[in-house]
Amino acid sequence: MILNHKSLISTFVFSLLINFGFAQESGLASYYGDAFHGGQTASGELYDRSKMTCAHRTLPFGTYLKVTRKDNGRSVTVKVNDRGPHIKGRIVDVSKEAAKRLGLIKDGVAEVTIAKTSKSSSNSADAKITSTKGAAVPAEKEVVRKVTEAEKAVDAAKAADKREKELAAKAAAEKRDRGKAAADAKRKAAEKAKLAAAEKKEETIELKEPKLVSLKNYSEYGLYKIQVMKPEKKGFGVQVASINNHENMLKQIAHFQGKHFKNILTSIEKGAAGTVYKIILGPFPDQKTAQSYKRSLAKRHKVNGFVVNLESPKK
Repeated sequence: MILNHKSLISTFVFSLLINFGFAQESGLASYYGDAFHGGQTASGELYDRSKMTCAHRTLPFGTYLKVTRKDNGRSVTVKVNDRGPHIKGRIVDVSKEAAKRLGLIKDGVAEVTIAKTSKSSSNSADAKITSTKGAAVPAEKEVVRKVTEAEKAVDAAKAADKREKELAAKAAAEKRDRGKAAADAKRKAAEKAKLAAAEKKEETIELKEPKLVSLKNYSEYGLYKIQVMKPEKKGFGVQVASINNHENMLKQIAHFQGKHFKNILTSIEKGAAGTVYKIILGPFPDQKTAQSYKRSLAKRHKVNGFVVNLESPKK
């Protein structure tokens, strides 16, 4: 991409502001996960989780930064060798070793301030505390500093204790929920087993299925199981008999049952000489299917019939 003079001047001024105008920055700090160990950084160096390095969006590679946590006062010196962070609100990503010294491993993210410093700045926890001019801090200020740090430590301990209690309460609630769920499951299983046992008991006392009646076992007198159902008046059927006698109608049904016909309908209608019982096989969804079944009856079973519309039977 070709830059014009204005763009070059703007870039140069921005670079000057970065290098000479940077004083201090506040925001969130996070740290690299172990998955990045050994990977190449934006500067070309390989990321080493045991080194004191960091990622910053704009500062030149090789810049040393002092990173200080606002809540516990811990600080480290790290070298910029990568670009980032790429999450809004975060201003620096530090290596895992730096995160350990800042106490970031447990928290993950913390409020910090960052400022340029020199390479000679010590990362030791026992480094001598100096003023901005390099002179030793007066004893009174040192005492105040230690008291402040002690208060912060107490606050941190209280916060940790609060988090621990909250986690314990959450774990207890989850345990109660699991116990309740287990009890409910056990109760449902018991109810299901009881129901199954009752059904099994009913099966043991259930009567044998009655035999299908055919002409071979049909008689005028006896005990019969009859189910009367009223199907919808839809579709077509094949009428195979028209009978005026009730007993003969039963015999005709027995005859077809003996031939393994199952879909047997009876249309009871008024006739000139009395009641007429029409034996119809079906129903079928359309006239074409009924016609095909009629031909099959004549060919395979030597039974002649004709197609009737079940939606408009004669009354």
